Amino acid sequence: MNDTITPALLTINDFMAWSRLGRTKVYELIGSEELRAIKVGRRTFIPIAAAHTWLDAQPVYRDAA
Repeated sequence: MNDTITPALLTINDFMAWSRLGRTKVYELIGSEELRAIKVGRRTFIPIAAAHTWLDAQPVYRDAA
């Protein structure tokens, strides 16, 4: 039996750790609507599906050399 629960929502701090981005950049992404966030009371959450959608939309790094 698998006792691991995959969260459906990430806190801002969870998303920061997951994406390796800083708090200011995360809120910029939310403000520009590049990253979907939801409010539950005073708390801000990022749906895990929105996190994956944001990541998939990022350009692929190509070395110019």
